[in-house]
Amino acid sequence: MQLPPGLTTQVPNCKLRKSLYGLKQASRQWYAKLAKVLYKRVYKHSENDYSLFFKKEGTLAVFMAVYVDDILVTGNDDAEIQSLKAYLDLTFKIKDLGFVNYFLGMEVLQSPRGLLLIQRKFTLDLLKEFQCDSSHGVTTPLDMTSKLQPGEGDLYSDPTRYRQLVGKLNFLTHIRSDIAFAVQHLSQFMQSPRIPHFRAAIHVPSIPLQLAYLGHITQ
Repeated sequence: MQLPPGLTTQVPNCKLRKSLYGLKQASRQWYAKLAKVLYKRVYKHSENDYSLFFKKEGTLAVFMAVYVDDILVTGNDDAEIQSLKAYLDLTFKIKDLGFVNYFLGMEVLQSPRGLLLIQRKFTLDLLKEFQCDSSHGVTTPLDMTSKLQPGEGDLYSDPTRYRQLVGKLNFLTHIRSDIAFAVQHLSQFMQSPRIPHFRAAIHVPSIPLQLAYLGHITQ
C-alpha cells in the first residue's frame, strides 16, 4: 500500500493490523487465514458449505458458521466452545456477544422446547423499505391473471432496486417456503427487469403482515 499524502515515516514497509474492506482479495485472504487457524484445532470445513466448520471427536460435536467476520458457534461441549473462543480471541481479538439473538436477518429466541427462528424484523424492514407496510393483503404471491415474459413492457428505471427486492425475498424463503416459486420465477428477470416484473415483485410482500411472525422450532 502507498502512504497517504502528508504522512512521512522512516519505515519503508507498513504492516496492517486490521483488514482493509473492499479489496478484491480481502475476503479470500480472510477465509484462507481463518481456515488455516481452524485446521490447527482439527476443525474441518463442510463439503456442502465452505462457510461451515465443524469438529467431531467421539460424542463431541461443535459447529461454527462464518459470514465474512460474523461467527456463530454452537455444539454440545461448552468446554470446547469456550476454548475455541479463547483461541480465536488470542489470534484475531474477537468480540464475544454471548448467546445469539440476531444473526444475518434471523432472530433467535430461546424457549424450553428449543430455539424459535423468526424473521420478523427483517420482514418489517423490507415492507417499510419498499412502501408495502400499508398495502392491502393479497391471497397469492403472484397475480394469477398476469403472464410475465422477458421482453414485454418498458424497462424498469432502477434495475438495482428490483434486484434488491428479489434478493431479500429470496432470503425470506428460509421461513416462507410458500413464496419460493414466485421468487424463483421473478429471479429469471434480474438481468433486464421490466415494469411488469417490478409490479409482480411488489405483489409478493403484500401478503398480510402475519408472514413477519411465523417461525420455526428446533428441538
